[in-house]
Amino acid sequence: MLKVRDKRYTTVNNLITGGFIKSFSQILDTIPKTVVFRDLGMHHQTFEKVVQNPAKLSCEDAFKLASLIEIDEMEILKLIYNEVIVEKKAKRKK
Repeated sequence: MLKVRDKRYTTVNNLITGGFIKSFSQILDTIPKTVVFRDLGMHHQTFEKVVQNPAKLSCEDAFKLASLIEIDEMEILKLIYNEVIVEKKAKRKK
């Protein structure tokens, strides 16, 4: 059975391309976590750990997500990087 790609991935693609999404967690503002972790083939608890710390997302899963969104792999890595840097800066200020 052919799996239909969620239309919200196209929306996220347009938001990333337009510069409106600048970090990994912003993707989840448009696409529900359940859709993403099921499409990646991840367990919900594993994905929750990734949401808390995007650096834990494997390159393989990051590239799968990039494929689902139909963006360049480097672009998804930049979004993850931006998220990790913001978290580090927030921890330093405390």
